[in-house]
Amino acid sequence: MARPTALQVYKHLPIKNCGRCGENTCMAYAIKLAEGVRKIDDCPPLSDEQKKKLIELLTPAVRAVEIGTGKEAIKVGGEEVSYRHELRFFNQTALFIEVSDAMTGREVDDRINYVKGFETERLGHKLKLDGIGIRCVSRDIKKYKDLVQKTAKAFTGPLILCSDDMKAIKAGVEIVKKRRPLLYAATPKNLKEALNIAREHDAPLALRSPDMKELGLMAKAASSKGIEDIVLDPIAGFGPHLGETLNRYAMLRKAAVSGLREYGHPLMAKTFFMREECIDKEKCAYDESSLASMLIDRFASILLMHSIEPWTILPILTFRDGLYTDPRIEPTVEPKLYPLVNAGKDSPVILTTNFALTYHSVSKDLEGAKIPSHLLVVDTNGLAVSVAVAADKLTPQLVKEALEKNKVAGKVSHKTLIIPGVAGRLKDEIRELTGWKVIVGPQDSSQLAAFLKENHGKKEA
Repeated sequence: MARPTALQVYKHLPIKNCGRCGENTCMAYAIKLAEGVRKIDDCPPLSDEQKKKLIELLTPAVRAVEIGTGKEAIKVGGEEVSYRHELRFFNQTALFIEVSDAMTGREVDDRINYVKGFETERLGHKLKLDGIGIRCVSRDIKKYKDLVQKTAKAFTGPLILCSDDMKAIKAGVEIVKKRRPLLYAATPKNLKEALNIAREHDAPLALRSPDMKELGLMAKAASSKGIEDIVLDPIAGFGPHLGETLNRYAMLRKAAVSGLREYGHPLMAKTFFMREECIDKEKCAYDESSLASMLIDRFASILLMHSIEPWTILPILTFRDGLYTDPRIEPTVEPKLYPLVNAGKDSPVILTTNFALTYHSVSKDLEGAKIPSHLLVVDTNGLAVSVAVAADKLTPQLVKEALEKNKVAGKVSHKTLIIPGVAGRLKDEIRELTGWKVIVGPQDSSQLAAFLKENHGKKEA
């Protein structure tokens, strides 16, 4: 399924160049619309017919599905390619943690608080969990309703209602119908009832079957009832079934990208089937984390997990963050002077580039060592130090401009600049051009603490 070009989009625009969309020309708007930067509703003069044609043209291979409402809502799917380098991936895989009516009240509370409070940072990105899946295990409708009520009251984020008993799903969705939860899951046996509930409450619906043909038929049945917010679960398996599982997920994405609309929906997986009768809990957590990571790489848009051990969650979030960055754009930070650890006039000035990984590595090492410092970040178009030096993107002239632009001389009581070890060959040129004393620092930022203590004394360290 070929991605529409800007010219194809342009043909369906009013061609008024009115600027009401925020762009100077309709062609500029068409380019950004084709790239997914702008929305169709950004163009007020569009007629209903033009909107209809644009929606048909721009609907991605994998339809986007929204779970939740308002600021708490998340979007999954909306993808157009099988491989990131072909374009990019847009909506991160959503990670949901399960609670069930078989758990104690204390365990449920702990899990809800864990999801609410979990946050870590990587390269300036806040990594969080996305929502909670509420499972009906007991088959006791009242018990399940109480759990849904309790969870919804304590947690305002996206929810998944999980049961193959549509009576439990119906009872749960009545409680949180304004929250637009994902209903999980419809099977060939309960499909008719599931479609009625989803249509009545305008809720997204997950379809579950290991058979691709069966999934396609269920998706067509849902679409015929006017339900388009569909998620597909081809059922994940581990151990001897792992290869088959990964093949199913890959085939579904390939089918979607090929233009088979019945398969053009986000994929999801429940990864804790091995937990049901788990004896070695640590091994089960390891297996679940491994499976979840592989499924993110195989196009899963939603993961419903049991494990909450940090060592199982952090690798998944880190991998997800890397996979869903735009491969066409280097991750960067703003080039400027960053005062760290209450830096003062006597604190050292350290040079680095605006490649995000470099900046965060250096700043974290300085902050971890509690060293007051001024970190001068220069704009190298997101290149790391060694690459920037080799490509002439980190030059003495650039360093001079950064010192002057940030008025560094007026913020410190000295004129000493510490440059990275791999940029050592620039030392003399920087000194001659800027008039600053230049010291070549260590090759790695992990050595900065010891280096600064030795070269700047206790007062500055």
